[in-house]
Amino acid sequence: MNPIIESLLSLLYPRVCPACGELMVEGERLMCLKCRLSLPLTGFERSPQWNPMMEKLMCRVPVERCSAYFHYRRESPQARLIHRFKYGGQPSLGRELMKEYALALKPLGFFDGIDAVSPVSLSFVRLVLRGYNQSYRLACGVSDVTGLPIVRTLRAAHHRSQTRLGADARARNSGRGVYRALRDNLDGIDHLLLIDDIVTTGSTLRACVEALHLERPEMRISVLALASTRLD
Repeated sequence: MNPIIESLLSLLYPRVCPACGELMVEGERLMCLKCRLSLPLTGFERSPQWNPMMEKLMCRVPVERCSAYFHYRRESPQARLIHRFKYGGQPSLGRELMKEYALALKPLGFFDGIDAVSPVSLSFVRLVLRGYNQSYRLACGVSDVTGLPIVRTLRAAHHRSQTRLGADARARNSGRGVYRALRDNLDGIDHLLLIDDIVTTGSTLRACVEALHLERPEMRISVLALASTRLD
């Protein structure tokens, strides 16, 4: 874009940080410098085979490796960032954040051997209400960097939102039967990267991994998320 036009647009429509709401200055991208410096990075990419997120995902089906960009805590700037992406009609924000993280992960070999990326599915009702699948937009960010194809491998039945549920209720709400693997779409995939937005208890991802394993027991599965809550 022409710099003059861009300057005029910034006067008419000033850019604000989606995390804290403060005005952003020239050179700041996605969020202001203050919020970027305070972003609670997980560092999980340094040990993708074993980290606190992997502890949440422990189930009968092994996960190859996993990571998340930053820690999530309610009522934090990072929560407001995700809320704008997830519910505020700003799907491109999540795509760009995941693209940023994927650029950091790529030279570490995190994507080596992976054949395709797949977003955690939304039920038809929730997809219509929200207008887009936020996990799909995150998968787009990964694909932008890696060139890996995005494959829809899961179908979700309608179930209650996980947002306000506790750990036990989350496990029941996303238990067996909510997610079903699309077997025909799994052909030719030996190692799948499953994409989600926030990992809290890990119940949703465990249900997805088990559904995929039921259809393709020999397929390896890794997991990547934008954010993960800390273990108590």
